[in-house]
Amino acid sequence: MKTTADVVAEALKKEGIDYVFGFPGGEVTTLMDAFRRAGIKFILTKHETTASFMADAYGEITGKPGVCLATVGPGATNMLTGVANAYLDRAPVIAITGQLPTDIYETAVHQQLDLKSIYGPVTKWCATINSENAGSVINKAIHMAKAERPGPVYIEFPSNVAGQEVKGEVCSAESVKYNLPGIFGSAYQGLNEVVEAILNSKSPVILAGLDAVRSPGADRSLVRLAEKLHIPVVVPPKAKGIIPEDHPLFVGVIEMLGDKVVRDFVHKADLTINIGYDVTELDKPWGMSVKTIHISSVPNTEQFYPAEIEIIGDIKTILDILIEELPEGTKWDQKQVDETKKELYRLITPHVEGLAPYRVVEIIREIAPRETIATADVGAHKFLTGQMWKTYSPKTFFMSNGLSSMGYSFPAAMAAKLLNPDRPVIAFVGDGGLGMYLGEIETAVRCSIPVILVVLCDKALSLIKMNQERKGIPAFGTEFTNPDFVKVAEAFGAKGYKVETEKQVRDAIEKALKSDVITLIEAVVNPQAYRI
Repeated sequence: MKTTADVVAEALKKEGIDYVFGFPGGEVTTLMDAFRRAGIKFILTKHETTASFMADAYGEITGKPGVCLATVGPGATNMLTGVANAYLDRAPVIAITGQLPTDIYETAVHQQLDLKSIYGPVTKWCATINSENAGSVINKAIHMAKAERPGPVYIEFPSNVAGQEVKGEVCSAESVKYNLPGIFGSAYQGLNEVVEAILNSKSPVILAGLDAVRSPGADRSLVRLAEKLHIPVVVPPKAKGIIPEDHPLFVGVIEMLGDKVVRDFVHKADLTINIGYDVTELDKPWGMSVKTIHISSVPNTEQFYPAEIEIIGDIKTILDILIEELPEGTKWDQKQVDETKKELYRLITPHVEGLAPYRVVEIIREIAPRETIATADVGAHKFLTGQMWKTYSPKTFFMSNGLSSMGYSFPAAMAAKLLNPDRPVIAFVGDGGLGMYLGEIETAVRCSIPVILVVLCDKALSLIKMNQERKGIPAFGTEFTNPDFVKVAEAFGAKGYKVETEKQVRDAIEKALKSDVITLIEAVVNPQAYRI
């Protein structure tokens, strides 16, 4: 007998999904057993939000849906934050929760929540699965999650449905076709206008974003286009690495620390070439009055910026055509780009007493291998790390940016390490963010996920505290105490080091890079360096 749970597990396995992340309740144990029998590993986390953050990162890295699982009631509501994060950061995710049995749902009171209404605003699609629609629902969920722009979908699983025998024919993923939004033809209208606009411009700037990261090979084509005409490139944080950050034409990361320098440079442009530029990452107004070209896999529907020319289709293909059509040239003097980068570095590296947080990031980047994957949490250090950590290829730097949720970096790092066991993975997190997810050190130890956890400690929510300072109000409700993080790590079976000097940072990261268990580096920093 093939059950509804079997159909879901087999479809996910066929898609190549090897992990499900979650915290179960009795309502989903039958489904969990189907995962086990299908050969899908279940990663038990300490909290449902961790599971959805891990699914989010899994989806971003692989392009396949990350799957997270929770039970009814509080399990479902706890998981919502990571799903909302996936929605705004365009990560393919399938969120599955239990639901009350169908025979009592309408009259029950205990844990009775309309979960589809709760998940609806932060997902692309919601469905209730049953024994008759199981194949169609799970296959549509897979397709919907991956379709441009990617995002989360939600499936509620009534507890009496998982073990029911499937009725009727079960369609395979290949035979289920949907007319999904975001699928466009390959007729690229307007390419001649783009070529003409670039040729006529004197100081164009490329703004490359998240949509381009998802286009295989677009990073190499983007670099070739920039090099052919010597056009500088600016990126938002989730597109870090689409051009190596030691490339002469890389300028900086917009909306991170030192943003004014980067924006002032962009404002010198007479044309912006927006390549896969997803405005979900942008918090500040566009503020540009120059001609703009929109090149992406999806139309410029948000109208966050006006675009005189839109080219919609496969981003790499469009770039390759432009490279072929455009003659070589030099749009910018390299000295202008170099001076901007020097000004940016001077601004974000002020001298302070003690250990500056930027030196922690800088020293670790100097020592860690080029292929290291890094994640950054939310807080004052987010803006520093987003600008300071040099990234050399796409999908090697991750942060919660659309939602900007604290607690993201540790779970995301664990997912990245599971998928890249031979590469170092480093999570930068503030002591406030780590306090939310401290128990996940046990998850990393139990599941043998040897990430490096760099905790920037200043005993305050520094980003919020600085906001209070700017408003001229006293610090209130933004300071706290910390446990001995090193002892906590050791109690869980991890390694821990406390660092207060640059030499100690060097020694600790060199040891951590050789460790086969999770290592926590507690860096006691002077938060004054954030105040530039």
